[in-house]
Amino acid sequence: MQTNISKGFEKIFCELNKLNAFTKTVIKHGAQIFLALLALGTLLIVYNHTVHGLDSYFEFISTSIIKSSFVILAEVVIGGLLIDYIFKKA
Repeated sequence: MQTNISKGFEKIFCELNKLNAFTKTVIKHGAQIFLALLALGTLLIVYNHTVHGLDSYFEFISTSIIKSSFVILAEVVIGGLLIDYIFKKA
């Protein structure tokens, strides 16, 4: 079982190494934006629970930032892979 998982990861890393430099840059910057928004949303939730006093609107904004960060990551990864696929076809 362990060898099957490691072979799967090797295959994924091998395919990711074949990506275009532009695609790698887009995915890298998208991941950085994702981490920044995720950290911001998490800090806002912690701030709301500890200092601010459980404001429901503040909680909603914080969770919306976290959800949006995951959407942005998915869009950037899918968009980058799609761009790479289109440019390799052309």
